[in-house]
Amino acid sequence: MAEFKWQSSNGRVQMAEFKWQSSNGRVQIAEFKSQSSNRRVQMAEFKWQSSNDRVQIAEFKSQSYMAELYGRVIWQSYMAELYGRV
Repeated sequence: MAEFKWQSSNGRVQMAEFKWQSSNGRVQIAEFKSQSSNRRVQMAEFKWQSSNDRVQIAEFKSQSYMAELYGRVIWQSYMAELYGRV
């Protein structure tokens, strides 16, 4: 399990966190979160799981005070063509 965090007081990113787990050199579970108070994106979160070099479940969530930037995409596939290798 690895974890990487950083904060910036005068830049765009206020808080960001990246976690991942690896087995046999491949990323099994990864999670990325970021927050920003002075830009349009308020919260973004990206999670994915992979097995056999294919993304099994991926989720991306973002929130913003501007409606056009709000989005939530969840997808699942077993086809390699739809996903790159993690």
